[in-house]
Amino acid sequence: MIHFELITPERVLFREDVDAVTLPTVEGEITILPHHIPLVAKLVAGIARLKRGDVTEEVAVSSGFIDVRDGAHVRVLADTAERGHELDVAAIEEAKKRAEKVMKEAVRSDDVSYAAAAALLERELARYTVARKHRGSHKPTAHLIKQ
Repeated sequence: MIHFELITPERVLFREDVDAVTLPTVEGEITILPHHIPLVAKLVAGIARLKRGDVTEEVAVSSGFIDVRDGAHVRVLADTAERGHELDVAAIEEAKKRAEKVMKEAVRSDDVSYAAAAALLERELARYTVARKHRGSHKPTAHLIKQ
C-alpha cells in the first residue's frame, strides 16, 4: 500500500492508503506503485488516477509538485484538484471557450500570454474529461477515498 496525500491551498482532498497512483508530469504520465524509488517531479494539469482494489477514481489536477518518499509515501501539492462530482460540465465548457479565445488572441501578442492560456486550456480539458466520465456513469459513484 501507498499512503497518498493530495493537498491544495484550500484543503486536503485525500489522505488515504491506495494501491497505485497515476499522475501527469512534465515528462508524461507516471504510475507510482509500492516500493517506488524516491522522486520529486513537477505535476502538470491533467488527470490523477487513484486505484484501490478494483476501484479507480479520477481527479482533475492542475500544476504543482509530487514527492515520493520511502517507496510508500506520496504527497501531491497541487494548485487545484477536483473530484468528478464537484465539477459542473456547463461551467467548464464556458471556461474552455474563454481559454480558447485567449489562446487565439495571445498568438498575436507574446509567448508568455500564449503559454498561460495553453496551461489554462489544459486544466479545463482535464476538468472536462473527469466531469464527463463522472456524469456518464450509470451507477452511483462509489468514492474511493473519504475526505
